[in-house]
Amino acid sequence: MLQGLSNAIKSYVDAFKYMRTLWRWQIGPGIISLILGVIIFGLAYEFGDNLGRIMSSWYPWDFGKSAINWFFMMMGKIMLFITGLFAYRYILLIVISPMLSILSEKVEQLYMDNPDHQMPGFSVRKLARDVSRGMRLTIRNLIRELSYTIGLFLLGFIPGASVFTTPLTFGVQSYYAGFANMDFTMERYMNVKERVRFVKHNKGMAIGNGIIFLLLLMIPVLGLLLAPTLGVIAATLDVTRASNTG
Repeated sequence: MLQGLSNAIKSYVDAFKYMRTLWRWQIGPGIISLILGVIIFGLAYEFGDNLGRIMSSWYPWDFGKSAINWFFMMMGKIMLFITGLFAYRYILLIVISPMLSILSEKVEQLYMDNPDHQMPGFSVRKLARDVSRGMRLTIRNLIRELSYTIGLFLLGFIPGASVFTTPLTFGVQSYYAGFANMDFTMERYMNVKERVRFVKHNKGMAIGNGIIFLLLLMIPVLGLLLAPTLGVIAATLDVTRASNTG
């Protein structure tokens, strides 16, 4: 697992070479990502204090009121940030999925050093099946990620538990973010069960890809522009290498 995590992080360095070559395919996803991110995270920041005030109003005593207010203000922002991150990632996945699929194909062709490298054939029926399978997988991952995140968030209210629940929550988010980036390559060659099995076998790869993806999102403006395409390029390299060596 540690080897896969390390290799996935290193793939982001390799991804910059492909970014320079395929820059045209990154303009659209980058602009859409920036606009969507500014709207969602801006709203999360704006309404975080309001949510915090609502939660702090539940505290009926005057003793420690200021500390309670501060705590719930922070919790409100964190809750809405996590919610915003969910919304951003899954809405973005739906909106720019076709563009990222093409980018993934281009990366694979360059990696194989063969611009004529054949991809699975296209047909309307196959496209419909792929979309259906993709939606089922997306919904599956969304439900599981949401369940784990809510469970860890509730455990975080136990005094001292946040020391463990915070990194675990970040790990869960990283795993499913990496899963989504890897899926643009896996969908060309695997059915849903095979994709789930592949990611379970390569947990380190998914987590490593997702860690850098989420950290990039924390860079103002530039992160929103680069994270989606960089994450998919790096994941494509990871999946292609693993498939060719495994």
